[in-house]
Amino acid sequence: MAAEPVQNLQGYKRHITSEFLADRYPYLEDIRGHLKHDDVTMAHGDRLFPRLVEQLKTPGMAPDKLCEALRTICDLSSNQENKCQAIASDVVAAATHLLTHDSIPVRRDAARVIGSLALLIGGRSLMPVGNTNMARKLTGAVSTGPTLPRLAKLLLSCNDEEVKMNAARALQAVTIFRDGCQQAVDQGTIRSTAQYLCATLPDLPSSEHLSLCLLYLLQTLAAVTMYADGGMKDLFGVHLLERIVGFLAKMPKDGLLPGASQADSVETLRQALRVLWHCGNDPRGRKETLKAEGVKVITAYLDASDSKVREAAVCALNVVSLETKGKEDILEHSPEGLAKLLQNGDAETPYLHETCVQLVRCASELPAFRFAFARRIMGSTWLLEKIYGTAAMAAVSPLLGPQEDEQTRVAALQVTLYFLSHPTTGDTIRVPPVCPPENVKDPRTFALEECTDILHNLVSLLDVARQPAAQCLQMLCELPRNREELRDIVSNGRVQPSATAEAELASILGSS
Repeated sequence: MAAEPVQNLQGYKRHITSEFLADRYPYLEDIRGHLKHDDVTMAHGDRLFPRLVEQLKTPGMAPDKLCEALRTICDLSSNQENKCQAIASDVVAAATHLLTHDSIPVRRDAARVIGSLALLIGGRSLMPVGNTNMARKLTGAVSTGPTLPRLAKLLLSCNDEEVKMNAARALQAVTIFRDGCQQAVDQGTIRSTAQYLCATLPDLPSSEHLSLCLLYLLQTLAAVTMYADGGMKDLFGVHLLERIVGFLAKMPKDGLLPGASQADSVETLRQALRVLWHCGNDPRGRKETLKAEGVKVITAYLDASDSKVREAAVCALNVVSLETKGKEDILEHSPEGLAKLLQNGDAETPYLHETCVQLVRCASELPAFRFAFARRIMGSTWLLEKIYGTAAMAAVSPLLGPQEDEQTRVAALQVTLYFLSHPTTGDTIRVPPVCPPENVKDPRTFALEECTDILHNLVSLLDVARQPAAQCLQMLCELPRNREELRDIVSNGRVQPSATAEAELASILGSS
């Protein structure tokens, strides 16, 4: 079997020499004369990165040699100790300078180096300075400045897809941490990022590099809008949220972006929903999302196969529900999806479940949603109890009426019977308000005050489901006021009970 050629580590020209050449041969005046000017060579110990930086700063160095040096730095910066050495050796300034190099491959690798060193706070702290301190003879006619605006410029002006991806990856690495998020906002990088996304969305990316670029930029925006002061200011008024909603609407049914893996495609969806969620914490963001019909699009992801995507969709709807228009759109598009999520029980994360409960309570400020949602989950008494508590009787009370089919009326009757015998807390905010608040503590008082025509409907149900209807009336009539109200409507002819029902009513009123 033929021996395979040995693959040297990228960027190295192996050079065998003594580790302490200067100490062993002090009479040698030039210990580097044997090194070729255009070779990427390594030094030992503390000289490792400074030697590479010297070559990065050498005027007229060939682009392929610069790429070798940059790749070597990336290879060596795989651990925190080497990153610290690289940062101390002024790699950030040298790489920042090369972001504007004429060679496309050099720009690619320079952005990779920036992304690697941005994972340490020492590297991020040097980025506002960038290459400002480099000598004029090294920078030439190119103006100096901070690092992040140069990365943003690559997004907007460079036509190479891999350069865009590496620049986006570097921005994402910077904004993993709070200090980097604030730096990106303060230097106007988020404004440039928004401009790039507005120019490319809602169209789907056409290649793997552009798909990953989109993912990294959405991760950047999601982090900035969460952690930076004023992180949302550059995203409003430029139609970015409208384009993100359009992108979500255009996603293929299989959820795969061109060239991207399943995991990256799912993460891209999640980050897009997170951006809508975070921006929805500002009224301007909510209004822009609603104007773009965001509720309809986001609702489609409530049944996504990935739990994190479902969670992000619920959070995005939760903030939108703060607007009256948001409640109306949720009523139109979302009750079925929300009901399925809540009825999944332990299949969903506790965070998703609790957020969904809060979303339903907020949307329930709209009476039409409250009645529509109660109808959908009427078979889950435990869910009604968790969301509304005793106040659930007011939501299901209209379903007791004769205009409903018999099956619906009986189901609503069972719910009413449960809450009359099990006082619960549920939503402590009380939407709609219960006045006086003590009514919630006694379901019998609450039923008479808040449930319109409940006595009339219960009397008519004596012919449909006699036993549960009689039990409800019996419990209600334990209070003198309720008993007198029932006696009054029967004696005044406001209800027309059958002969069987009259006998039952006589028993209830007599025993009470």
